[in-house]
Amino acid sequence: MGRRHHSKLPKLNRNTAQRASLFKVQLKQLIENGSLTTTVIKAKVIKRLFDRLAAKAVDGTLADRRNIAANLSSPKSANKLFDLIVPSMGGRKSGFTSIQKAGVRKGDATATATLTLVVPIPAMPEVVKAEKKVKVVKAKAEKVSKAK
Repeated sequence: MGRRHHSKLPKLNRNTAQRASLFKVQLKQLIENGSLTTTVIKAKVIKRLFDRLAAKAVDGTLADRRNIAANLSSPKSANKLFDLIVPSMGGRKSGFTSIQKAGVRKGDATATATLTLVVPIPAMPEVVKAEKKVKVVKAKAEKVSKAK
């Protein structure tokens, strides 16, 4: 079997576990905040990884949701990707993010870039916010009753 040339991601002077952890954290930040400022090389890698995750999320099956939650180690981020971000993209199959050069980092003069979602993240529906507030109030009440 032949080798696929140019198929590897940049190593970024990290071992495999460190690289995977870095990408996981940055993907979660991008999903939670809608934008991310990092080096240009890392932004290009994260763009590629996010576009693959979002393309899987377009199908919307339960298996895809579980796989993405496992990849991100965060069901909360996976649910946000499925429930808020992908539906707001309007049937887009690729090109979910864009990269803008942000300048040079002061400490080491590395070129930085801002990776943003093409469509801004819509606000969380009011029903979901109200349910979360009720759960927090109940949890606080249980803690107070246990303390007495």
